[in-house]
Amino acid sequence: MLNKIKERIDDLYLSYKGIRFYQNFLKESQFYERGKLRGYQYEQLGNLLKSAFEGTKYYRDLFWEYDFDPYKDFSDISDIKKLPVLTKEVARKNQHRLANDDEIERALELRTSGTTGEVFKEFVSRKQWEVEQGIVWRHWKWLGYNFRDKMAIIRSYVPDPGDPLWKLDRTRNFLYFSAYHLNLENAKRYLLKLQSWEPQVIRGYPSSLYILAKMSEELGIDLPPSKGVLTASEMVLPHYKETIEKAFKAKIFDWYGQAETTVTMNECDAHEGLHINMEYGLCELVESPELNDDERKIIATNLHNTAMPLIRYDTGDVAKVYTDSKTCSCGRTLPLIRKIIGRSDDLLYGPDGRVIPSVNLYTMMYHYDDVISFQFIQDDINSIELRLEAQHYNSELESQLKRDIKNRFGDNISVSITNDVEFVQSEEGKKNPIISNVEDVFK
Repeated sequence: MLNKIKERIDDLYLSYKGIRFYQNFLKESQFYERGKLRGYQYEQLGNLLKSAFEGTKYYRDLFWEYDFDPYKDFSDISDIKKLPVLTKEVARKNQHRLANDDEIERALELRTSGTTGEVFKEFVSRKQWEVEQGIVWRHWKWLGYNFRDKMAIIRSYVPDPGDPLWKLDRTRNFLYFSAYHLNLENAKRYLLKLQSWEPQVIRGYPSSLYILAKMSEELGIDLPPSKGVLTASEMVLPHYKETIEKAFKAKIFDWYGQAETTVTMNECDAHEGLHINMEYGLCELVESPELNDDERKIIATNLHNTAMPLIRYDTGDVAKVYTDSKTCSCGRTLPLIRKIIGRSDDLLYGPDGRVIPSVNLYTMMYHYDDVISFQFIQDDINSIELRLEAQHYNSELESQLKRDIKNRFGDNISVSITNDVEFVQSEEGKKNPIISNVEDVFK
């Protein structure tokens, strides 16, 4: 209990620091002349390169290999291209060598399995998290959020058996709903609660919000208007957007980022695309022969994470760009892209009709240290198969996995778990961690 209280206080403190960073810098920097923003990036990137060289084994060796001295060979942002792109595979193999041992004790620890299904442990410096919270706050301000506005959140809450399906954070006035228990019966309960509580802001996974919006239509439950809908972690598909905005009577403000914390992009009140947050990270939009003319690979470098710098990190994501260097009508000078493509994952289903967004399973799996890689396969609504590559696999691990899966899919799901078996791969050799052969029941 004491540790939870300390974590709570620390979380609130870092959020406060982030808000101060917004008020003192980010509020004005979004309107800076582009050259001034590039100057800020250059200064922060120079400091990061020096820190990486001095504090990490991986970059010390890499800089020597490429004859790159961050004190002498970095005179322009473009000099970063003297270094190779860091792939996810290389990053995962070098996790410990990428971390700065002098900083990780005070750093926050995040884990991601992303779209590769392979667990990656990321250490995030406290300064980086302050910047993160500042960028979040700025994004929320774009839709008119004020502190303690009622916010309904359909994500980030996994109730234990017997716990309520929603809980209220009284300090921030956030009402959290379980995205894991979203079936037809619970959707009605959620909607009636939203109707009576009257949140001013809605936040959640696009797939979960779409299900609620769809059920709002089918059940005839009219929801009160809100200031805006905050989405993240999944693609906002066209039919999601139309249905969600109609049900919640508000525009979507989308967020793009990764657990590796390398770059973030946000949708503003002009809704003309996503702004690249230059104060957060350096985003390279790189052409590639396999992409269309208006598509770019996202190669990113966080400017503040000295605890575990990821320099020129290949996010694996693709952006659709404006080919005419469009500026947003909102007046902000932050660069603009059309949208992110290639991040849509399949939904999985429980026997009782509940819908489980894939990102929830990623969250579940990265709590297992022994799991190296995984793949969920669903051929029918009554069963689920989990294929693993795990160290020290035993009956205890299997039992815990089955309990966690049933907690999300329902007790009636049939669960099959196998270790050290081949994963299903696409013709291109990609291993999707979520494979669903069940028709979307909400189409």
